[in-house]
Amino acid sequence: MCSRAQFHKAKHQSGQRDRGMTLVELLITVTILGIIMSSLSAAMIVILRTERPIKDHLSESKDITFLQAWIPNDLASASSRNIDPLHQPSPRTTLPGTNVLTLNRADISTSDVTTNYVVSYRYVQVGEEWQLQRYEIRNVGLTTQTLTKVGVAHQLAAPPVTWNPTQSPIHAVTVTSRNQVVLRPIGEDVQVTFGSGEEFTTGGAGLSSQDQLPTDYTGGIIDPSAPPTRCGGTVTVVLDTSSSIPSQGGATSLVNAALGFIDAFSGTPTYLRIVGFDVSAYSYYPTTAGQYVNILNPSTNLTAMRTKVDNQDLSNARWGPGTNWEDGLWQAFRTTSGTAFSQLPELVVFISDGEPNRNRTNTPNDGDARFNTSDLSRAVTAANYGRGTGARIVGILVGNDASTTNQGRMKSVVGNVVWNGTGPTNPGNASAADFFLPANSASFAQLGNVLRSISAAVCGGTITLQKRIEQAGALSEATGTWSYTTDVGVRDLDTSQSSSATFDFTFPQGTTTRTVQITETPKSGYTFVRAECSSGGIAIPASRLSTPTDGSPGVIITLTPDEAVSCLMVSQPS
Repeated sequence: MCSRAQFHKAKHQSGQRDRGMTLVELLITVTILGIIMSSLSAAMIVILRTERPIKDHLSESKDITFLQAWIPNDLASASSRNIDPLHQPSPRTTLPGTNVLTLNRADISTSDVTTNYVVSYRYVQVGEEWQLQRYEIRNVGLTTQTLTKVGVAHQLAAPPVTWNPTQSPIHAVTVTSRNQVVLRPIGEDVQVTFGSGEEFTTGGAGLSSQDQLPTDYTGGIIDPSAPPTRCGGTVTVVLDTSSSIPSQGGATSLVNAALGFIDAFSGTPTYLRIVGFDVSAYSYYPTTAGQYVNILNPSTNLTAMRTKVDNQDLSNARWGPGTNWEDGLWQAFRTTSGTAFSQLPELVVFISDGEPNRNRTNTPNDGDARFNTSDLSRAVTAANYGRGTGARIVGILVGNDASTTNQGRMKSVVGNVVWNGTGPTNPGNASAADFFLPANSASFAQLGNVLRSISAAVCGGTITLQKRIEQAGALSEATGTWSYTTDVGVRDLDTSQSSSATFDFTFPQGTTTRTVQITETPKSGYTFVRAECSSGGIAIPASRLSTPTDGSPGVIITLTPDEAVSCLMVSQPS
């Protein structure tokens, strides 16, 4: 029990606690609360204002992850690309939106069998959102075709009011060739613009996976981001030999153009085959179906091919009364029974002067020599089969029947990307074009310019090296590994793996020549003596060749962008 004094003391202290706040204390409290509430209000406003941008940035970050995951990988395996906004990669499926970038890709299965498929990036509107969608098509054009879709980016910039889907969507996605050279772009850069205005750039290039790494790195290595050289491989020319060509006076021009095409590839690691077609198709040369002529070096087969072509304008030539597009394209890839050849073409050059008026169901004596849609649709199917193997098919239409209607028919078979060049010195987009039309379509004389433009796009600006050993005045093929250095790097020629090595050289726009020095790494037991260089089977004049001023073994060549140079690097035993 507390005393009276303790009770009064406690009561007095209690009264002090309950007496309330003074005016000064109240003002201080209100002021502090005002400051706190203002800060909280400002924070809430900031949070509310930034909530949407935060969500946008999170979405963009996710999109960037997908873009970086898909695009470089697709480009790394691409053998060709198409940026025509109207391009549709398969006749069996109409993809939505506008084409941004369509790629042909090689795919190696677990059984080491190489197949090819198509990847198409499309700019598509979904509701109020603009997306970049990736479509993967396998077995293109066949009944077994499959299609898968992935949404790669969902926050792309919306188009301006002046834009329409037939135009490239450069406001949202731009595709730029690396190394701005017509003949030799090295990969692509893809810039994506988001709705927020932020930009992201990715890209890549086909890897030179088949190149041998050098043993000597003093000159650097070939650019690993550069795709394998376009020069070489298997090429099939599908040649119209119908009677309408000589009737228009085009036989001789056709022959000369074909000879020029052969010569342009001579000295390059190219295997060439010619298929003829009129009422039906046939193996023009070699006459054994599916066989090719190696035109890297002069040979009896190469001479026989040129002779067969040269005789085509004589009276004993085939010149049948029909134009069977389907069979010509069919026999570029498979036998008459439908079995695929063991060696398939990588490039098919399809030349015709008219419209298809036959198909593979017609007999040689079929009297229906008029165009019908079945003849065309079957040709489209045959071309799609070829593209499904990974081949590039280009078409050339020439002659009096090269009307707008027939141009459309040819495009439906080979593709819609039209050549914009004028000749081998101005090949334009020949490396990517599907459809070629001479400046004067009725003139067969201009066909040679078109064919040389294609060969320049494939092999222009290249130097192919072979190694020879000279003994007693005779040349023989070398053995072992020989290393060569140029200003684009070092490459080994391993004769047990390949008989030649090809260097690709780029030319800035407007540049018509380039000086190239090729230096051979000295090899014990041998002395380098000279280089024998030619272009199109004709020796390069001495004015364009010289020896290195520093005394190193090799050659200096003045190269032009529209030619493929072939050099024999000759040594003698020491």
